[in-house]
Amino acid sequence: MHSHGLLWVVMITSAANRGWDGDVNLVNLAGAGLPAPSVIRTAKIATIDARDAERLGKITTGTLTVVKNRLRKTLGL
Repeated sequence: MHSHGLLWVVMITSAANRGWDGDVNLVNLAGAGLPAPSVIRTAKIATIDARDAERLGKITTGTLTVVKNRLRKTLGL
């Protein structure tokens, strides 16, 4: 972000949607700032201008570790 003012973001979607390989369930919805059961869809990555982003919540350290591992797998790292 510091070099270009950009953020890489992953999609968060309703857990009611059909699941995809790599989805990560969010267990602490209140902490993440979400009103309904949701998943992080690691297969959908986008780049956005950091000025357009607003932090609504935070995921747990455990969830972040799972997301990082799934992203490594998805990206072949």
